[in-house]
Amino acid sequence: MNGSPSAIRRARAVFQCALELDGPDRQEFVQDACAGDDELMRFVESLLAADLEEGASFTASPAVRPSRRASDRDDGPSCPVPPGYSFVRELGIGGSGEVHLCREDSTGSLVAIKIIDMRGLGQGGVDRVRREWRILSSIQHAALVRLRAAGTLEDRYAFLVMEFVDGLDVRSHVETGMLDARSIVELLLPVAEALSLAHERGVVHRDLKPSNILVDPDGRARLLDFGAARIAVGGAVSIHHHTLTGEMVGTLTYMSPEQAAGRPSEVDGRTDVYQFATVLYEMIESRPPFELDGLTLAETISTIVSAKPMPLSRAVDEGGAGPALSRVIMKALSKKPASRQRDMKAFVVALRRALAVDATRD
Repeated sequence: MNGSPSAIRRARAVFQCALELDGPDRQEFVQDACAGDDELMRFVESLLAADLEEGASFTASPAVRPSRRASDRDDGPSCPVPPGYSFVRELGIGGSGEVHLCREDSTGSLVAIKIIDMRGLGQGGVDRVRREWRILSSIQHAALVRLRAAGTLEDRYAFLVMEFVDGLDVRSHVETGMLDARSIVELLLPVAEALSLAHERGVVHRDLKPSNILVDPDGRARLLDFGAARIAVGGAVSIHHHTLTGEMVGTLTYMSPEQAAGRPSEVDGRTDVYQFATVLYEMIESRPPFELDGLTLAETISTIVSAKPMPLSRAVDEGGAGPALSRVIMKALSKKPASRQRDMKAFVVALRRALAVDATRD
């Protein structure tokens, strides 16, 4: 394939969007997106195959896309569940593992168990699973889904026992509750604080989006899935995979400009600042910062990399928030990482200060 930066960006975009689909839908999308470019299509298919070999990342969330027929979903797991747990139903399934809702026999508590088939993953895939295990066990915060246990089965499977969050994704919660801008920021601030803690431990999430944030029955926002995370070593974010599959991680709509442009060396905590601001913006405005409907993949990437976000309007007009909040969020959406808040901790401080300033306008 043509190795020019534009060709590589196009391949990355097709690959990333294809990851969101399964089976025939994925194949049809790749064919349409490649538009008769056989060389591009072969390259994207090789990336998808490599991704399956490295192992899928799963979230302990009902939002995980199931790939089985609905009628088959509750018949029982194809992977074993750890001793001491009883299978209830499937939550999600991917290329090399499954997520199940189970009941802990000793307590009766519902848990989400992620089970990863380690066969064929190769050392890179095994390291990826162990990395997620290590990340989840090292960070404790009320806004993070808690890891209860982890281990291996039959020298073939790895498992993670996660707290089960039975709630709505944040988009549905905001729409159902008709929350104003101030309430949205206050709801999501604990997630930002949890991310700040993760950054202090050297972890960048890289895949913040509404489907990765659930709101539990007590009204608390909870962050899921560090499967796309990278660990910073000595102040620099380490690159664990030097293939395109490792360099472009995340969901395209919420990608930072540096991610969409394929500049992995620039991905750090400020990438999470940008993605979190994108989620805030969408929750407040009921639309993303950019109008992406109808654009080609190349146009979408170009928009994310270079277009100016649409101004926030609702934050200024409604809900006890105002210009200060708008300025903080728009700064976090700056194209250049150096123009954003320096880290998530600074972003949290700026958001709280903006809410206080805007409150004096009421």
